[in-house]
Amino acid sequence: MDKQKNKPDTERQILEAARKVFIRKGLDGARMQEIADEAGINKALLHYYFRSKERLFDHIFENALAGTFDVINESIHEEGEVVAFIETFVDNYLSILQRNPFIPNFIFNEINSHPERIGRFSEKIRLNVPGFKHMVEKNIAQKKICAITPEHLLIDMLGMCVFPFIGRLLLEKVFFDSHPAGIGNLLFERKQHIISFFKIALQP
Repeated sequence: MDKQKNKPDTERQILEAARKVFIRKGLDGARMQEIADEAGINKALLHYYFRSKERLFDHIFENALAGTFDVINESIHEEGEVVAFIETFVDNYLSILQRNPFIPNFIFNEINSHPERIGRFSEKIRLNVPGFKHMVEKNIAQKKICAITPEHLLIDMLGMCVFPFIGRLLLEKVFFDSHPAGIGNLLFERKQHIISFFKIALQP
């Protein structure tokens, strides 16, 4: 078997299988044999590509976030506009969640089960928080936005983006019990809704 020739397809197969198993079992509950079975390969081949489930998860997580926070951080600078930053943040962050809807629940479950892992996740989400706070404070001083605590603004942004994915099953039941496809349309509309909300809410 030419492992190098088949590497891209096999890796994609393994990563997709690992996502499914991680969603069902979490990081602790997942087993390499179960991931191999889900991928339709033998365990030895799985270990050839990824030596441990931790490496598998890191690869999935880093690929999901690849370049996204670089783009977001580039919009944080001394003369930056907070509203323009929000547009960039919401567009990029929701794009991640739409491609990888398992991430929010997975992270929260892992942190609740193992609080010591919070550092592992925060290291991978490298948002320039000090720069963001400085930009918000300068926008307030220049009367470009209303007075707001930077921490509250960031929490508001994260909450509005993440909650529909964490609470998807509840939202489906409450709003779309007779129309399951409706939740997809709602999530598609979230970007523009959140951006429009903040443009109005932050007016000085």
